[in-house]
Amino acid sequence: MNPAEADMQQSMSDLDKAAILLLSMGEENAANVIRKLGRQEVQALSQRMAKIANVSQDEMADTLKHFFDCYRKESGVNGASRLYLERALDKAVGRKLARGMLDDIYGGAMADELRRLEWVAPELIARFLEHEHVQMQALMLAFLPPEQASAILAQLPANRHEDLLYRIANLREVSEHVMDDLRLTLESCIEYVGEQVGARVNGVQKVADIVNRYNGNKAEIIDLLKGHDQKTAAAIEEKMFDFATLQNQTEEVLALLMNEIPDELWVIALKGAQAEFVTSLMASLPKRLAQVYQQQIDAMGPQPVRKVEAARTEIMDMVRQMMNRGDVDYRLYPEAVLE
Repeated sequence: MNPAEADMQQSMSDLDKAAILLLSMGEENAANVIRKLGRQEVQALSQRMAKIANVSQDEMADTLKHFFDCYRKESGVNGASRLYLERALDKAVGRKLARGMLDDIYGGAMADELRRLEWVAPELIARFLEHEHVQMQALMLAFLPPEQASAILAQLPANRHEDLLYRIANLREVSEHVMDDLRLTLESCIEYVGEQVGARVNGVQKVADIVNRYNGNKAEIIDLLKGHDQKTAAAIEEKMFDFATLQNQTEEVLALLMNEIPDELWVIALKGAQAEFVTSLMASLPKRLAQVYQQQIDAMGPQPVRKVEAARTEIMDMVRQMMNRGDVDYRLYPEAVLE
């Protein structure tokens, strides 16, 4: 029960709940219950039922859900089947309202179970789903939070996206035995994740950090790594020249870079950067020029992340070229200084 439902239940007395329950059951079923009650209980309930008014659909639905929760706890029954609840609620409140309540009960329960995957990397879940039937893939994505489902979908083959989205869009009702299959799939996914996940190490970043602090010939080390694997060496170089390393530079170096690199690149690259980072770069410029930069950044409006990242990559490629030519004393990591 979520906080809103709990507050609603606490605001109603037990007599209110009993009255709403009996009113929702219909005359015949209510009469069968009243026969089991004592005189004072019947009198109190009758008075309350006569006076109760303006009961919302949500209040009635929450009361019935509360009743079934109590029933399962007190009767020794582990859980009512969907078929049992469907038949009982059909008689009590009608098929249309009963179906909506059941979808909320079972769909909400499934969403709660799937929350166990909340912290699992999307690529790992996608790897597991690749071995499942496409309809099961669609079901899993339908019950996951939209952000997570979207991230997982991006990891699956692009030629399958349209089919998956179409299947999700056409989901209306999920039978109980399909929900059972979904639970089994969830358990299999969790087991698979447990087998795959170990200690995570970003090897490329680690090597970049090590080489940055290497006192010998960095270029020679990179050349040797290229002999093993060009792609891996390129990834290491890219990490070594990360855009964030601009924060490690002196005002003189920053002024040189901002003078040599085109203004339009800086304006795009600084879009969305942290305020402290932008301020540190602007401090190397004359006050008037810094104001112009800031005005251009603010006036630009939202920019695609891909465009901003491309501008940052281009800047760092230029920095690398300047560093290789000896035009700039660029620090790839914070260095200790002596006063």
